[in-house]
Amino acid sequence: MERRHTDESAFESWLAATLERLDPAMAWLGVVWALVVGYELAVELTPDARQVLMVVGWVAWAIFLLELLAHLVVAPNRLRYLRRHPLQVVGVLVPALRILRFARLLRLGRALPAARVVTSSYRVAGTARRLLGSRLAYIAALSAVVIVALAELAYLFERGAAQPVFDSFVDAVLWSVAVVVAGQGSPVPSSLVAHIAMLAGFAWGVGVFATVAGALGAFFIDERRERAEREPQPDVGGQ
Repeated sequence: MERRHTDESAFESWLAATLERLDPAMAWLGVVWALVVGYELAVELTPDARQVLMVVGWVAWAIFLLELLAHLVVAPNRLRYLRRHPLQVVGVLVPALRILRFARLLRLGRALPAARVVTSSYRVAGTARRLLGSRLAYIAALSAVVIVALAELAYLFERGAAQPVFDSFVDAVLWSVAVVVAGQGSPVPSSLVAHIAMLAGFAWGVGVFATVAGALGAFFIDERRERAEREPQPDVGGQ
């Protein structure tokens, strides 16, 4: 019994070390998956191209599933791990719903593609957090992820509207940039989800502006303090 416990501990240690070594590769796989999701939304695909992207998507999903199972094996508390990584779990469950054809059963419509957009964007954000040491660089990368994700969601739901406001995915991206960077929501989308995406873009833009302003203020305060420390102090006693 003791030997079996020792073998399990050794396996878990090896698995944890393997997951740590594979972490950069998994991060970049998340980026590739996000690009596949965006390309599927933005481009009218031929049957052959759709087949290739479907295979790529399922291979990525299988790898993500194995990653999740491995993390559950080495996690001290599996339920807590699932609670702390809900989007990772959703990213694994969404393709499973497609396999089981729950989309037709539950009438989810475009909810499943939207979930793929959210979960793939979440993985790209995790990649930026791992690779970028600078806080401002991370915020800039995360803002780019948000802009593309909002554009994908708005384009996805506007595409089925009675009077869509976007002629192409490029129009949706330009609209999303204007929403986040300039606080401009024109043209106003007609679908509810696109409206929610627009409001989320406004909120993100305000939050980024406040964060950057605070960082710049702290930088100038630190610069002034360092300059004052370097300057020679006047002799108060006059001796």
